[in-house]
Parts: sequence; structure tokens; C-alpha cells
Amino acid sequence: MKKILVPIDFSSCSMDAFLYAKNLANTLGYSLKVIHVYSGNLSALEVDILQPNKSTIESLEEYLDFFVSPTPDTDASIATLSKIETEVISDINISSTLLNLAEDPEIAMIVMGTSGSKNIIDKMLGSISSTLAQKANCPVILIREGLKYKDFKNVLYASNYESANEELIQEVIDFGNTFRATMHFVHVDENDNYETVEDTIFYKLFEKGDPAFSFNMVNIKNKPVLEGLTQYAEENQVDLIVLVNRHRSHLDNLFQLSLTKKMALNTKFPLMVFHLMKE
Repeated sequence: MKKILVPIDFSSCSMDAFLYAKNLANTLGYSLKVIHVYSGNLSALEVDILQPNKSTIESLEEYLDFFVSPTPDTDASIATLSKIETEVISDINISSTLLNLAEDPEIAMIVMGTSGSKNIIDKMLGSISSTLAQKANCPVILIREGLKYKDFKNVLYASNYESANEELIQEVIDFGNTFRATMHFVHVDENDNYETVEDTIFYKLFEKGDPAFSFNMVNIKNKPVLEGLTQYAEENQVDLIVLVNRHRSHLDNLFQLSLTKKMALNTKFPLMVFHLMKE
């Protein structure tokens, strides 16, 4: 069975991400693997969790089980269908631990929370979140604090030149097909070859006959990328924004990382990052 990996730090933000992942897992028929990585330095939340006569790991394990257990106020509308596996791992390098876990072929995606506070989200996206968004072998969904799950009826695929990859487009199409979502292929003009992007998407859409879902293809001109994507998402009731990140050098990836940060900071939408391997 495919799994969704959910990193947890016991904050309210990670609770929102867990509940979101739980609903998504129920929809997809996946299980959950909920992980807390203890780096060796206790956070304020971890200090409060410690119990007398129990080791740090034992205390964290017990609290993690409590953290994911159903409660009337948070799980009233959620049918508990998915299997939930929990694990506490002690490792000083949190990012490396999560990346190694994501290597498991059973891990279909990672769902993790991001805070609405600029200072906190900058810190997170500058370290763990951005590392996963750049390097994980599976898609990563970033969830803003307070965001509630709803089925994907409208999915926006930010179709720049780099995202015109046939294999990746097929993955996005298959994901949207699961929800019978309307796909919005939105290109914000960056002076690259839009015709190539459009031709590639059309080819994949009709490769096996007429697609089983509705779609729109839009080319937005004379607007910054962030503004164009956000405005379109708001006007079309988008439920998920998909970005593409190529595995490449740090300097070459600064623009895409910056866009990912800005999207997470300035939009209320779930943000899914798909990956292309470095050429």
C-alpha cells in the first residue's frame, strides 16, 4: 500500500498538516507514516512532553501516538479508514532523515505544514521544507497553517518551459484524474517558448484519446509569475497549485526556490512540488 509521509513537530501547524494528510489518504486509499525526528536538542514543545521515569524517546513515542489519535473536536467529520504508522527517530540531521525515508518506493508523497508567520516560514523553507521541496524523490505538499482539506476539483499546473516534461505532465494528469479535477495549465509569460509548452501538454492530453476530464490552457502576459498564478487561482477557485522543481545546483535553483517560498507565503492554497531529475 502506498503511504503519505507526514513529518510532525507537535505544533498546531503540523496537526493541520496531519489532518489534511489523513483526509487525503482516505480519499486515495493510502496509509500514513507519521514521523517525529528528535535532533538531540529539545524544543519547547518537546520539553513539555517529557515524563518522569521515561526516556526522551519513550516520552516522544507515547505523545506521538496520542497526537495522531482521533479526538471529537478535530476528527468529527473524518472517517478513520487509513492505517496510521508512527515512528520517532533520533537523528541530528532532520532533512537527511526525511529524504532517506522518502527513498522508500512505498512513499507516494510528503505532506508537511508551513506556518503563516513570515519569520517562521522563511526559516522552515530555508531549511527542512526547502530541502525536501528541492531534493525529495516524491512530490511534496506544503500546507499553510489553518488550511482544511477538500477534494481537488480545480488543479492549477504552473506550466513554464521546465514543466513541459512528458513524464511529469502524465503524473500530474493521473493525479488530477483521481479526483476528476478540472486541470488548469497556466503559463505566465517569461519570454520562454510557450508554443513548445503548449504542444507538449496537448500531446500528452490527447495521446490516448480524448481526456476524461475538462481542462483550460491559459497564457498570462505582462504580470509577475506570483501575481499571475495567485490571481488566476483565486478567480477560478483552485484547490491545489502544482509547481515543478528541477534537481540541480543550488545557484541554478535560486529562482524556483524563491517562487516556492513566495507561493507558500502569499497564497492560501495547498502547494504541491513535483520534481524533475537534473539533466
